[in-house]
Amino acid sequence: MEKLTPAAAKENFENVVKSVIEENKVYHIECEKDSAILISYKRYKILQGKLELLSIPGFRESFQISLEQIKNKETQQLTNE
Repeated sequence: MEKLTPAAAKENFENVVKSVIEENKVYHIECEKDSAILISYKRYKILQGKLELLSIPGFRESFQISLEQIKNKETQQLTNE
């Protein structure tokens, strides 16, 4: 993650936005009192989806169990018969 000042972000805004969209870069824009993160809309939507899934009670634990089952080859293949 590249850090920028607001002035640097403003000066190179078109290039910054282009690299966020085309190269999936993330920028940390540091201000005097706070800061902001600039990410692509695509990355934002993916993060929202992950947060939605993780907000479902028991999902995280169930997913972790599933990952362990895959790792230990304790899964079964589903077929279209």
